[in-house]
Amino acid sequence: MAAEPADSDAVASSSSISLPPNRFELELEFVQSLASPAYLHHLATSGVLHQQSFLDFLRYLRYWKQPQYAKYLLYPHCLYFLDLLVPPDADPDDAEAGDEGEGKKGKNNNSSGGVFDSGEAFRREMAQVPFRNFVHEQQFYSWQYRSARLYGRGEGSKEAKGEDGGSGGPGG
Repeated sequence: MAAEPADSDAVASSSSISLPPNRFELELEFVQSLASPAYLHHLATSGVLHQQSFLDFLRYLRYWKQPQYAKYLLYPHCLYFLDLLVPPDADPDDAEAGDEGEGKKGKNNNSSGGVFDSGEAFRREMAQVPFRNFVHEQQFYSWQYRSARLYGRGEGSKEAKGEDGGSGGPGG
Protein backbone atom coordinates (compact mmCIF):
# COMPACT_ATOMS: atom_id res chain seq x y z
CA MET A 1 0.00 0.00 0.00
CA ALA A 2 2.99 2.28 0.28
CA ALA A 3 3.23 2.32 -3.51
CA GLU A 4 -0.25 3.77 -3.93
CA PRO A 5 0.53 7.29 -2.63
CA ALA A 6 3.56 7.50 -4.91
CA ASP A 7 1.41 6.49 -7.87
CA SER A 8 -1.31 8.98 -6.95
CA ASP A 9 1.32 11.72 -6.47
CA ALA A 10 2.69 10.98 -9.93
CA VAL A 11 -0.81 11.15 -11.38
CA ALA A 12 -1.55 14.37 -9.50
CA SER A 13 1.66 16.03 -10.65
CA SER A 14 1.12 14.95 -14.24
CA SER A 15 -2.51 16.13 -14.16
CA SER A 16 -1.43 19.54 -12.86
CA ILE A 17 0.31 20.01 -16.20
CA SER A 18 -2.48 20.92 -18.58
CA LEU A 19 -0.87 19.36 -21.66
CA PRO A 20 -2.79 16.46 -23.16
CA PRO A 21 -0.95 13.16 -23.59
CA ASN A 22 -1.71 13.17 -27.32
CA ARG A 23 -0.32 16.67 -27.87
CA PHE A 24 1.93 15.54 -30.73
CA GLU A 25 -1.01 14.10 -32.66
CA LEU A 26 -3.20 17.12 -31.99
CA GLU A 27 -0.56 19.56 -33.19
CA LEU A 28 0.22 17.36 -36.20
CA GLU A 29 -3.45 17.31 -37.17
CA PHE A 30 -3.80 21.06 -36.70
CA VAL A 31 -0.66 21.94 -38.66
CA GLN A 32 -1.81 19.75 -41.54
CA SER A 33 -5.23 21.42 -41.49
CA LEU A 34 -3.43 24.64 -42.48
CA ALA A 35 -2.93 23.07 -45.92
CA SER A 36 -6.65 23.57 -46.62
CA PRO A 37 -7.53 26.93 -48.19
CA ALA A 38 -11.15 26.36 -47.12
CA TYR A 39 -10.08 26.02 -43.47
CA LEU A 40 -7.85 29.10 -43.73
CA HIS A 41 -10.84 30.96 -45.18
CA HIS A 42 -12.94 29.84 -42.22
CA LEU A 43 -10.29 31.04 -39.77
CA ALA A 44 -10.05 34.37 -41.58
CA THR A 45 -13.80 34.99 -41.71
CA SER A 46 -14.29 34.03 -38.08
CA GLY A 47 -11.64 36.55 -37.02
CA VAL A 48 -9.31 34.00 -35.46
CA LEU A 49 -6.45 34.87 -37.82
CA HIS A 50 -6.32 38.38 -36.36
CA GLN A 51 -6.04 37.36 -32.69
CA GLN A 52 -2.56 37.87 -31.28
CA SER A 53 -2.74 34.70 -29.15
CA PHE A 54 -3.54 32.62 -32.23
CA LEU A 55 -0.68 34.21 -34.19
CA ASP A 56 1.66 33.41 -31.30
CA PHE A 57 0.45 29.80 -31.45
CA LEU A 58 1.18 29.70 -35.18
CA ARG A 59 4.69 31.04 -34.50
CA TYR A 60 5.14 28.27 -31.95
CA LEU A 61 4.12 25.68 -34.54
CA ARG A 62 7.07 26.57 -36.76
CA TYR A 63 9.03 23.78 -35.10
CA TRP A 64 7.24 21.47 -37.57
CA LYS A 65 9.59 22.79 -40.24
CA GLN A 66 12.47 20.92 -38.62
CA PRO A 67 13.24 17.63 -40.40
CA GLN A 68 12.65 15.43 -37.34
CA TYR A 69 9.03 16.69 -37.24
CA ALA A 70 8.38 17.47 -40.91
CA LYS A 71 8.81 13.80 -41.83
CA TYR A 72 5.41 13.12 -40.23
CA LEU A 73 3.54 15.61 -42.42
CA LEU A 74 1.47 14.29 -45.30
CA TYR A 75 0.57 17.72 -46.67
CA PRO A 76 3.74 19.83 -47.08
CA HIS A 77 1.71 22.83 -48.25
CA CYS A 78 0.81 23.40 -44.61
CA LEU A 79 4.34 24.64 -43.93
CA TYR A 80 4.15 27.04 -46.85
CA PHE A 81 0.83 28.41 -45.63
CA LEU A 82 2.23 28.63 -42.10
CA ASP A 83 5.00 30.88 -43.46
CA LEU A 84 2.45 33.00 -45.31
CA LEU A 85 0.33 33.41 -42.19
CA VAL A 86 3.25 34.32 -39.92
CA PRO A 87 6.44 34.83 -41.94
CA PRO A 88 9.64 33.77 -40.17
CA ASP A 89 11.14 37.26 -40.37
CA ALA A 90 8.01 38.96 -39.05
CA ASP A 91 8.81 38.13 -35.44
CA PRO A 92 9.24 41.27 -33.37
CA ASP A 93 12.03 39.55 -31.42
CA ASP A 94 13.91 38.56 -34.57
CA ALA A 95 13.61 42.03 -36.12
CA GLU A 96 15.08 43.66 -33.02
CA ALA A 97 17.85 41.09 -32.61
CA GLY A 98 19.05 41.12 -36.24
CA ASP A 99 20.87 43.81 -38.15
CA GLU A 100 18.69 46.64 -39.39
CA GLY A 101 19.49 46.01 -43.06
CA GLU A 102 19.66 42.21 -43.13
CA GLY A 103 16.25 41.46 -41.61
CA LYS A 104 14.54 43.79 -44.06
CA LYS A 105 16.09 42.69 -47.35
CA GLY A 106 13.81 41.66 -50.15
CA LYS A 107 10.60 42.81 -48.50
CA ASN A 108 8.15 45.23 -50.04
CA ASN A 109 7.07 48.42 -48.37
CA ASN A 110 3.48 48.30 -47.29
CA SER A 111 1.06 51.23 -47.06
CA SER A 112 1.85 51.85 -43.40
CA GLY A 113 5.52 52.45 -44.20
CA GLY A 114 6.79 49.15 -42.80
CA VAL A 115 9.43 47.25 -44.67
CA PHE A 116 8.80 43.67 -43.58
CA ASP A 117 5.94 41.32 -44.38
CA SER A 118 3.92 40.47 -41.29
CA GLY A 119 1.58 38.12 -43.16
CA GLU A 120 -1.29 40.56 -42.64
CA ALA A 121 -2.03 40.85 -46.37
CA PHE A 122 -2.37 37.08 -46.79
CA ARG A 123 -4.52 36.78 -43.65
CA ARG A 124 -6.76 39.61 -44.85
CA GLU A 125 -7.11 38.24 -48.40
CA MET A 126 -7.95 34.72 -47.20
CA ALA A 127 -11.30 36.11 -46.01
CA GLN A 128 -12.21 36.80 -49.65
CA VAL A 129 -13.87 33.91 -51.51
CA PRO A 130 -12.23 34.65 -54.89
CA PHE A 131 -8.77 34.61 -53.27
CA ARG A 132 -9.58 31.38 -51.43
CA ASN A 133 -10.60 29.82 -54.77
CA PHE A 134 -7.44 31.12 -56.45
CA VAL A 135 -5.24 29.62 -53.72
CA HIS A 136 -7.11 26.34 -54.00
CA GLU A 137 -6.58 26.25 -57.79
CA GLN A 138 -2.89 27.01 -57.44
CA GLN A 139 -2.57 24.27 -54.85
CA PHE A 140 -4.28 21.83 -57.21
CA TYR A 141 -1.93 22.75 -60.06
CA SER A 142 1.04 22.30 -57.77
CA TRP A 143 -0.12 18.84 -56.70
CA GLN A 144 -0.85 17.95 -60.32
CA TYR A 145 2.66 18.98 -61.39
CA ARG A 146 4.24 17.18 -58.43
CA SER A 147 2.24 14.04 -59.16
CA ALA A 148 3.28 14.05 -62.80
CA ARG A 149 6.94 14.42 -61.85
CA LEU A 150 6.89 11.81 -59.11
CA TYR A 151 4.70 9.16 -60.67
CA GLY A 152 5.17 9.82 -64.37
CA ARG A 153 1.55 10.61 -65.14
CA GLY A 154 1.32 12.20 -68.52
CA GLU A 155 4.77 11.00 -69.51
CA GLY A 156 3.61 7.39 -69.73
CA SER A 157 0.57 8.30 -71.79
CA LYS A 158 2.75 10.25 -74.24
CA GLU A 159 5.06 7.26 -74.61
CA ALA A 160 2.12 4.93 -75.12
CA LYS A 161 0.68 7.18 -77.85
CA GLY A 162 4.07 7.39 -79.52
CA GLU A 163 4.52 3.63 -79.50
CA ASP A 164 1.04 2.88 -80.84
CA GLY A 165 1.01 5.66 -83.42
CA GLY A 166 4.52 5.06 -84.74
CA SER A 167 4.36 1.32 -85.18
CA GLY A 168 1.89 1.40 -88.08
CA GLY A 169 0.19 -1.79 -86.89
CA PRO A 170 1.35 -5.25 -85.86
CA GLY A 171 3.27 -6.04 -89.01
CA GLY A 172 4.67 -2.83 -89.90
